[in-house]
Amino acid sequence: MAGPGARRLYLLFTPAACSGDPWWTLREALRGGVDLVQWRVKQRDPAGLRRALALCTEAGVPVIVNDDVELAVAAGAAGAHVGQGDLPAAAARALLGPDRWLGVSTHSTAEIDAARAAGADHLGFGPLFPTATKGYTEGQPPGALREAVVRATPLPVFAIGGISPATVARVVAEGCRRIAVSAALLQATDPAGVARALRAALATT
Repeated sequence: MAGPGARRLYLLFTPAACSGDPWWTLREALRGGVDLVQWRVKQRDPAGLRRALALCTEAGVPVIVNDDVELAVAAGAAGAHVGQGDLPAAAARALLGPDRWLGVSTHSTAEIDAARAAGADHLGFGPLFPTATKGYTEGQPPGALREAVVRATPLPVFAIGGISPATVARVVAEGCRRIAVSAALLQATDPAGVARALRAALATT
C-alpha cells in the first residue's frame, strides 16, 4: 500500500458530525476521491470502526485512528494520529511498531521538529483558518504553511482547519498539495462533488 505521502485528500470522519446518513456520506466522499480516512470519535466504538474499515478497504483507502493507538493496532488500521495533548508521539510510535503510520498534529516549527524526532510518518499543520470543529478562532498567519512544508521535508504535511473549496486556494498558493477536511465533506449535500472539487483545486499548478 502506498504510504501517506501518496495521499492528497484526508477525511476526518466523525459519524455524529454528518448532516446526513454517515455511511452514505463516507461512501460518497470515497467515491469523490478521498484517499485517506481518519476515524475520529470521542467514545471508543469498535463496531463503528469495523464498519468504516470495511467501506474504506473496499475502496482501497487506508484508515487512521485518532488518539486511540491501542484500538488502531487491535483493529488492524493503517495507523494512528495523536495531537499535542494526547499520548506522546514517541510512545505512540513504540506501540504502532515500524509498519503502521503515525500522524502528529503540529502548530509550529518546534512541534514539527519534535514530531520528526519522535518518528512521525506524516503531519497535520494548522489550523489554517478559524474552525468550529476544534474551537480555533484564529488561523495560522500567511506564509506559515509554506514554512511548515519546507521544515517538515521529506515528511508529507496535510493542511488542516477550515479548509473548503472556497479556501483551498491558499493551501495551493503556499506550496501544499495535501489537505485534511471534516465539515466541508461531512456537512455537504453532495460529498462526492465536494471531494472532486477539492482534488481538482489541489491539482492546480
